[in-house]
This record gives sequence, C-alpha cells and structure tokens, in this order.
Amino acid sequence: MAAITEDDELLEEHKQALIYPAAMLCGVQKMFGEQARVKAKQAYGQLIDAHLLVSGVLGAALLRTNGVVTPITSTSEERNALFAGFIIGLSACETTIEEARYLQAHALLRQEMEILAQLVAVREGRRKPNGSPNVTALEKSLRRLYGDLTVAAHVARHDVVESVTAWDGPMDNLPGPTAMTRYFPETDAGLASRSFALHICITIRLIEELSLDLDERHPEHAFTDGERAALNHALKLMKAEGLIEFEDPEPLNTQGNTQG
Repeated sequence: MAAITEDDELLEEHKQALIYPAAMLCGVQKMFGEQARVKAKQAYGQLIDAHLLVSGVLGAALLRTNGVVTPITSTSEERNALFAGFIIGLSACETTIEEARYLQAHALLRQEMEILAQLVAVREGRRKPNGSPNVTALEKSLRRLYGDLTVAAHVARHDVVESVTAWDGPMDNLPGPTAMTRYFPETDAGLASRSFALHICITIRLIEELSLDLDERHPEHAFTDGERAALNHALKLMKAEGLIEFEDPEPLNTQGNTQG
C-alpha cells in the first residue's frame, strides 16, 4: 500500500471543504435545467411532432444503409464525416435548447449551419482546406440568421448576453432601479421555439444533402415518397406554429425513388 503523502492529505482537506459548494453548483444547474425542459416542451407545441417526423425520416435512412458497403468516391469520405458529426451532435444541441442554455445552444446551431455549408462546398468542389465554411452557399432564410448566431457564439455584444442571463422575476423591497443577474437557466418560450424550429429546418436541409448521396451511391435505399411526405408535413406544422414565414420548396421534391 502506498504511503499517504502530505499532498494526499491536502487534497482531502480541499475536497472536504469544497464538496458542498460543488454539489450545490451542480444541483442548481440540474434542477433549473430540468424545470426549463418542461417549460420548453410546453412552448414547442406542434414542433414536437415535427421533430419526431424529421428524426424518423433521418433514422430510417441510416438504418437502411447501416453496414452497406459501397465504393469510395472523391467526396464520400468528407461528406460521410460531416453527416456523422452532425448526427452525433443532435442530442447535445436539442438538450441545450430545451434546458435554456441559449448562448451555448446558439453556438451549436451555428456549427450545425456550418456543417451544412461544408456539405454543400464539398459537393460542389469548393471546400477550402482549413478554411471557414462559406455560408453564402446556403439559402437566404438560413444565411440571414448566421450573423445573429455568431454574435451569440462569440458573446460579442453585452445586450445579447444580458438578455439570456438577466433576472426578470420579483424585485420587491430593492432600492431604486436594480438590475439582477441569474446564474441558472430560465426558459424564454419564444426563443426556445425559434431555436428548436431552426434546428429542425437545418436537419431537413441535411436530409436533402443526404438524399443526393443516397441517389448516387445507394439508389435502392433512397428516401421514399412516404418519407418525403412526412418532411412536408413537418414543415406544415412549423408553419402552423408561426415559425416559417415563407413558402418553402418541398424537401426532396426533385428526388425519385418511390419504394414503400
């Protein structure tokens, strides 16, 4: 048995002194995060069904192609890695939005948009080694939001940071005008819905990019008419919630496989 050193004893003292505040910090974040998730899901409305439809279409395609071996193309490895990076991060982005950790959520949404832009750049042979993604390749409705997401990700403006950390609860018996900062997440229903809807829209665009690859490399496993209809229905649900303000082209409307 190793001898107990002075450093070991000092570490134990620190741990005993700090275990309570560490537990409190963790516990408060967890408690308010769970409360925020309940409120967010109430705010989402029909977005919950839209998300299920979109996730189901994406999952169905992945299940069909799981383990399928195909020849490597000049772009397939790059695009496969980008698809995988996006999908691995789905849960992290969705949970962060639900738990009202909006600065972090918008950084993740920005990355999702950049992955989508890189997919387009690879497909068109325009990807720059070590270069930033060119979001001008994205449709205007997504592109115009990139700047706002960047401001949040870079915490570049005080008013943006303050808007998601300011306390707007009771301030009784406080002297004069008082500004208070909270150190726990709190749901903003409108921001939660808009952020989640953006995540769903980006995922639909990712599915469109995946559809191009399936048509080229896995035509027998391409998206079905039923899956295309499900994506269209998801867009209709988002429009009914007032979160799509434009007439969007139908997802996958140029793709052809009609199985199932």
